[in-house]
Amino acid sequence: MHNVKFLARHLAIKLAPVSGEVLSAYRAKRDGWVRLPSEIEALRKNSGLGDLYVFAYEHETRIYSCLCRAMFPENTAAQVKQADLEFNQMPPSEQIVHLDEITDKSLNSLDRVFEMTADETTSVLESLESLPECERIASLDRIQNMLAFSYAYFYNILSLMVHGQKLTTLVPLALQGDKEAFAKAIQIDRNLLTVHPYFKDTYARLQTGEDVDFLDVVLYRVGNPTLRGKIKYPALFSLFAVLDSFGLLDDFTASEILDMCDEAKLDRFQNRIDDETNLNKRRAEYRRYQILPK
Repeated sequence: MHNVKFLARHLAIKLAPVSGEVLSAYRAKRDGWVRLPSEIEALRKNSGLGDLYVFAYEHETRIYSCLCRAMFPENTAAQVKQADLEFNQMPPSEQIVHLDEITDKSLNSLDRVFEMTADETTSVLESLESLPECERIASLDRIQNMLAFSYAYFYNILSLMVHGQKLTTLVPLALQGDKEAFAKAIQIDRNLLTVHPYFKDTYARLQTGEDVDFLDVVLYRVGNPTLRGKIKYPALFSLFAVLDSFGLLDDFTASEILDMCDEAKLDRFQNRIDDETNLNKRRAEYRRYQILPK
């Protein structure tokens, strides 16, 4: 549990400022509509990954499997098992340092993906063409896996902030026939409608008048911005969501979360978290948004 809490804490501190900046930009410049930078969209499509990353929503382990395959492209299962064995043999103090290094490496890769310029994405794809076939395929596979992880992880956390449920919860429920879960899922990531057979076929059937009431709900979700002004404190709520994704949001005290906010350089005044009492109010507010009728 200690290592999991450390990882959750570290990820929250690292991701909150970046995620908050991105979500604030979406709210201000795109009226709540979420779309990742065009440079990354182009790389995703031109790399051959396309919208296939949405299949990772069927089970959360698939998202992290993409990251593992990006980090350990050859003999992934064996390398992950060996890394886990070596980790468990380390003394606790070294485990923390090692976990910190791995997390930083993963986050740096994630940052690198989202900060690429148009010229850089073009250069990456062009450079692949000059490689021998086996190297080109291996490099392309790593790029696709990192992109798949980046997209699926981002939208999974976004879903948790908006609906109080991850896409890795909503999508399996939708596949079992849950109409509300179906509608909520496509509001977060509309790419589900393009390649996932169940979502694609269901949407096509609805447009024939099969279930008019359900179609109205789906069209309402598709036609509404993802954020809809609900996330009042993007960076703070991103920090909450990362902790929440591990099921640990309530395991940290208000004082501990305030320390995280300070480390992440979140402005206490802007986020209305001057003290522990106000931090608890914001945490309750985050929870309250999750359970309001959507």
